[in-house]
Amino acid sequence: MASKSGVNIMDSMGIPPGLTGDRLALFTALSSKARSSYPPPFQNSPQEGPVSTPSGDRTLSLGQWAMARRSKAPKDSGSTGKLGPGFPTMDTIVRELGGVDGFFLMFGLHYCFMFSNPRMNVLFDSRHADTSVSALEHGKRVAATLLDEALHTNFYRQLGRGFSGAFAVMGTHNQAKMCPMRPRSQQVDLPQGHRKANRRFTTKQRDTWVGQLMCGAEDLGASKKFVEEWGMWLAMTTSAYAPFFNEDTGELEWMEETRYG
Repeated sequence: MASKSGVNIMDSMGIPPGLTGDRLALFTALSSKARSSYPPPFQNSPQEGPVSTPSGDRTLSLGQWAMARRSKAPKDSGSTGKLGPGFPTMDTIVRELGGVDGFFLMFGLHYCFMFSNPRMNVLFDSRHADTSVSALEHGKRVAATLLDEALHTNFYRQLGRGFSGAFAVMGTHNQAKMCPMRPRSQQVDLPQGHRKANRRFTTKQRDTWVGQLMCGAEDLGASKKFVEEWGMWLAMTTSAYAPFFNEDTGELEWMEETRYG
């Protein structure tokens, strides 16, 4: 079933209609990449050794740039579900990414970065059929969730995965946090001893997540202004999933979420 925009998310390959020439060739090649990229094979042991790669370090650096310049998120957005201002309008999505299909592809490219990055791919337990799908399929889920929440579309329901991606994401995140491939230092429930303690994403994983989406937009030819504004909005929005564990300081970063009592 197509949405009001005329886009059928199930059939979308991330290539907006109407593209021609070099831009069509670019989107076609990147769509093929996103449709053929999958999480790495599961290994039942914690990751050991360095996680630095040139691509991974670049996405981390971009995310840190955005995090340093972000606005504050609405207070306790993790429990209220309130989004801060600045999500791109549909007109902007059309201008910068060719349309909703391009928005899906941007998130697909984000997962291509995720699967190839040792800092991030330890979050994917590919023993689960729901996890062992292509980068584009993963990307559609998150893209649909944000479009539904920010622009009141109805894409997530079309995926046949329930009525709300915002509701489903908590289970997805819990599965990622519990993945046995994570380094031992990340397999600790925090805050220790608290009834709400659980394994946390790290600040570097948070910032890399933001930077990967900035790179996805760059790869599709979006303007520098869009990439930067998009990154700062994403950085603000990550507060909903705080606290994050800062491995350098050993402290939790709560952003705009209220500390547990």
